[in-house]
Amino acid sequence: MSRFYFVARSIVNVVLRLMYRPVVSGNPKLPDGPVILVSNHISNWDVVLMGSIVDRQIRFMAKKELFEFKPLHMLMDWLGAFPVDRGGADVSAIRTGLSILGEGGVIGIFPQGTRVKDDSSFEMAGGASMIALRSRAQIVPVHISGPYRLFRHVRIAFGAPFTPVGAGARINRELIDEVNAQVTERVLALRNAD
Repeated sequence: MSRFYFVARSIVNVVLRLMYRPVVSGNPKLPDGPVILVSNHISNWDVVLMGSIVDRQIRFMAKKELFEFKPLHMLMDWLGAFPVDRGGADVSAIRTGLSILGEGGVIGIFPQGTRVKDDSSFEMAGGASMIALRSRAQIVPVHISGPYRLFRHVRIAFGAPFTPVGAGARINRELIDEVNAQVTERVLALRNAD
């Protein structure tokens, strides 16, 4: 964990606990080795919430538009985020994610590609599944439910880590769809976790 990330995480942890009173269910302690956190995405605060709770540095995949404003680009770099072009299969983002995982790191992905306030569905693009299959990293499903309103509880549920069926096999559309279904089922199962 970088020094900047550690300091930022420590400060944010105090502020978040006062503002949003997070209620955590499941085990936020991640396993050793490469891990992909896959979560629904209801607010920009999701990144901050996950980063303040998880005990390892999360390198988030973030939309490339956030890197276009220089001060924000610098902050993203300090936090270890990396850009993704949501317009299609971003080979560079996939390579970066695989490199981080190859070093035993943690990446955070919101595979819906944008914020979706309705948590009753969870439609995934295939990038997270492709990265999981190629890296053989464990996936930790996460579900966040709000609202993010001052002094109201926001809930974050962590599922059990799992390695997707087919990891290491030849990757094709059918296998990606199968892993998407596995992840979707596990994320949605956390909706009512307390």
